[in-house]
Amino acid sequence: MLATSSRVMVQQEEARAELARRELARRHLVDFSCYVAPYYRPARHHRLVGEHLEQVETYVRSRGATGIGRLLILEPPRYGKSEQMSRHFPPWVLGRLPDTHIILTSYIYDLAAKFSRAARDVVLSTPFRAVFGELASIESPVEMSEDSRSVKAWELAAPHRGGMIATGVGGGITGSGANLFLVDDPFKNREEAESESHRESVWEWWTSTAYTRLEDGAAVVASLTRWHADDWAGRLLKAMAMDPKADRWVVLCLPAIAEGKEKINTNITNEANYTNAFVIDMGNGFGKVVGNVQDDFEKYQREKMLEGIWVDREDALERKPGEALWPEKYSEEDLERIRINIGEYDFEALYQQRPYSRTGNYFQKPWFAIEEAPPKMEEMITRMWFWDTAGSKTGEGDYACGVVMSLSKDRLVHVENVARKQGTPGDCRKLMKDSLLADKATGRPIKCIWHQQGGADSGLDSAQSINRMLAELGFTARFQTVRGNKEERAGNWSTALQGGQVRLVRGGWNQIFIDEHIGFPRIGHDDQVDAASWGYNKLVGRMIKEARSYQG
Repeated sequence: MLATSSRVMVQQEEARAELARRELARRHLVDFSCYVAPYYRPARHHRLVGEHLEQVETYVRSRGATGIGRLLILEPPRYGKSEQMSRHFPPWVLGRLPDTHIILTSYIYDLAAKFSRAARDVVLSTPFRAVFGELASIESPVEMSEDSRSVKAWELAAPHRGGMIATGVGGGITGSGANLFLVDDPFKNREEAESESHRESVWEWWTSTAYTRLEDGAAVVASLTRWHADDWAGRLLKAMAMDPKADRWVVLCLPAIAEGKEKINTNITNEANYTNAFVIDMGNGFGKVVGNVQDDFEKYQREKMLEGIWVDREDALERKPGEALWPEKYSEEDLERIRINIGEYDFEALYQQRPYSRTGNYFQKPWFAIEEAPPKMEEMITRMWFWDTAGSKTGEGDYACGVVMSLSKDRLVHVENVARKQGTPGDCRKLMKDSLLADKATGRPIKCIWHQQGGADSGLDSAQSINRMLAELGFTARFQTVRGNKEERAGNWSTALQGGQVRLVRGGWNQIFIDEHIGFPRIGHDDQVDAASWGYNKLVGRMIKEARSYQG
């Protein structure tokens, strides 16, 4: 009898737990995903995205009175964005709001149909029926219509009127309206994104076809990986920055590696752009103009939006600089390996959501000439190392970078090697020491070692300490406070590269060095550009002195 009573109590407890799980699934998207897909293991960024998507449902429910009406989610590839937005979000919304008409799009119909099939299968599943269907204790169960179940278009059974249509970007959806419009990656690959005509075609589809399908109070969610600064997302950002009447998008940007607080270039050169600058109130997903911007970050953010780039004041997940977005799947070491293998250009766009042009205003790829070997010692005028000794107490943030350059008698500048590391000041000094000693062992002369002095008294103390270390190793060293902005310092260096005055000596560092230059100043890290441009300016001074001496 006691055993029977215990079993009954266990069964009652399990029943209560099951009802609680169902109730959570009805209320929250991530809990719904876990319930209908037992394999689903949400990470913290999935929960953050889920919270934003719940606000989109609120917007649809309130017909635009509250919630988020325009949501742009920027995530790296393979981070679960389609699973969350295209497979689980539509069934959850239809369970809560069964009269909702949803249009789901992707770069090709086949992929949109695949997502539609997955969402339809969720609605047909037993777990869905337990949360929103005939197995749930709700007033009006949600069920699939018997005669409308194709993956292209399926509907719920009466008395409900909701359902979903799947189409590819560019596909026809005339005659169909949407209370919720979903865009899952409008570009297939880099080839499409690099094509100006294809970018224009996607934009025309959005403005002339897709946008006109939105019902009154409709919400739009886009989840994508950035490819190009002028892609569909980039044009949305530019429209927000240029026209206060354009839709205001809530942007959830999730770079694979946290970058910390955004560095602001306060030396804004195009101040005229900010005459009508505005603050965006994202309270209902549309926002409003509340006055002229005075804050430096707001100005800087708008400047980047005009370039098609989104920047946040702080990381959306409050991560420390260098911290991985989904460390359980892609650790910091994994991401560094990916960066090395795919290159800086693709990594910044796909994983950091900071696309930039291969043909920027400062540096272009054809300007970088590579030679197999540096000039012989008898051909050199001088040879120096130049160091940007940035570092942080936590070892995160900027890289320390050293560049060794030689100036030959034919007035060519050779970048012979680059040493680079992200770390603490102690790590940076070790990098400097090891690199210089290894270089010294080659027998090639080092005329002088220049390194940058940071601001304040601590910067002077650090620079003097580095000089003492280098003197003990037998090197001549000088330090200097570098003034002015990085763009101005890069001007002479850019001119020299375009003029064919510079050669890179072939090495494993070449590609990352070139990629960083091409992305400058949009790219997240610019330590190599700064060290090289500062070093070149020092060499130019040496060149002028030599020329004057030669002329008598």
